[in-house]
Amino acid sequence: ATQPALRPPLTLARMFRLLAAPVAAALIVLGFWAMQSPDGPVISPAHADPARPVVIEREGVSLTILSKPAPQGGGYSAMQQKAQMEWAGPANSAGWAGMALVRDRRLARHLPVGQSVVSFTGVPSGILPDSVRLRSLDDPDGLSILEQNYQYDLASASAILDRYIEKDVTVAFKDDTRVTGKLISVAKSGQAIQSLTIQPSGEGPRIVGVGQVASVSLAKLPQGLRTTPTLQWTLDNRRRQPQQFEVAYLTKGLSWRADYMLTLRSDAGNATDGEIVDLADLTGYATVTNLSGVTYKDAQLKLMAGDVNLVQPPMQQQEWEDAYLVGDRLSDRQSLGFKQKSFFEYHLYTLGQATTLADREVKQIELVTGRGMKMKRGYVYDPQKGNKRNMLVVSELENTEENGLGKPLPKGVVRLFAPDPDGQIQPVGKTEIDHTPVKEKLRFQWGMAFDLIGEFRETDAQRYSNRGHLTAEYKLRNHKSHPVTITVIVHVPPTTYELTCWDGAKGRGMPRPWHIRQVGLVEVDVTVPANSEQTISIPYAWRNNNGGNLKSPYDESSTKEN
Repeated sequence: ATQPALRPPLTLARMFRLLAAPVAAALIVLGFWAMQSPDGPVISPAHADPARPVVIEREGVSLTILSKPAPQGGGYSAMQQKAQMEWAGPANSAGWAGMALVRDRRLARHLPVGQSVVSFTGVPSGILPDSVRLRSLDDPDGLSILEQNYQYDLASASAILDRYIEKDVTVAFKDDTRVTGKLISVAKSGQAIQSLTIQPSGEGPRIVGVGQVASVSLAKLPQGLRTTPTLQWTLDNRRRQPQQFEVAYLTKGLSWRADYMLTLRSDAGNATDGEIVDLADLTGYATVTNLSGVTYKDAQLKLMAGDVNLVQPPMQQQEWEDAYLVGDRLSDRQSLGFKQKSFFEYHLYTLGQATTLADREVKQIELVTGRGMKMKRGYVYDPQKGNKRNMLVVSELENTEENGLGKPLPKGVVRLFAPDPDGQIQPVGKTEIDHTPVKEKLRFQWGMAFDLIGEFRETDAQRYSNRGHLTAEYKLRNHKSHPVTITVIVHVPPTTYELTCWDGAKGRGMPRPWHIRQVGLVEVDVTVPANSEQTISIPYAWRNNNGGNLKSPYDESSTKEN
């Protein structure tokens, strides 16, 4: 027969469609050996009673999802960091694959007494097999696992064809010709099958591009392949009554983060003596992402907030894992929203109603709220960071009940919204916060102020090998219709031993207060009237051999360490 002309290669997805009919037929042929019960488990027929088929009913499922851990580093060795990444698995687009503890509760009726083989399907592909735990909730001593296998060699088109190497297949071409022969090889590029090498009886090898193929016929589905990831157990059951049991395991692919909407009220922005106070409302959402490959219907949801250490292997995380294996029933929950409790060194948020997390779904659920919060607005001028002319807009908020909040806030992204002159709410900024306990301050950095301009220069500079002095001059201009207070950040050498601050250029005005923020950083608060300009000058000197020990003249407890 004439060899058909080569055509563009076929993708793996199209190859699946080509194999769908023969594979389905093979599955039907092989289906006689097992009984499929609801929700996935399969009981080997050698131990099942045909008159009393095994029935498995789902009682409920609970998910405890960890928050994204702290960035790698922090003193971890390279080996520890590698172990952490191996446990966490490949990252998604957000850089974190996710980790969760799943507790799946089932009720088994007519489970055979004695030993039987049960295949438990519907588990996520990211499951950590060594974390799986099966236990009876009715009779813990009446059900035990003798052997457990995790089978994840899935029946993809590529996997099926790989199992048919050195076996006969029939290839139907798009020109209505057919060839039956031994499959010698399958060439792939990534996930796509590019070509097949077939050797018909009595002929030489023949390379066929999959673009020429209409279908591939196989005798049967190869053994050992599964259509979904499967847990297979050899069980020893000693209880004749219905058996309620729980399967608990860790899995990758489930993650969550906190997202906050901070909205300024229309009566915000009151300015008094340079201090601006905004009134704001806060709504925090838990954004849950399910990339596990499994849908969890009517799940009880728990979210853990805190930087969990993932360096140790899962089975050594017994402190927190065991705590989840015994938990409250969903029916005991009263509130429909999240209920927060402290747990070990973390915070746990439990949703008071069941929710369904579909595979490949991103779901948002309200987490926390705050109303009528007073938030101080200020401006920071640090010419050594970013543009030397721009000033950073910052806000500070007390996380207290008296200030309309008083709730622990998980790490997350905060988006700021404010009303425009027409009263329409508009987005104006975005920043991030770390885990923040109650009674701590929240500090937000929003962006650069439009109506504030700064200038910076150094004068009278004298630098020697081990000492020196200079004058830093800051010119601040306020184009707003009200006064503002600007915090000027001054970077000085750690060995600075003398510093003063004056109004005006070259110390021509009155002395001005200043204080030490940390080693090498000095802060000066300057109130600039509306539509005006203010200049300050800061001369300082350093000496490397015996300098340092700088003290603020207005705070005797503030010292400069050497």
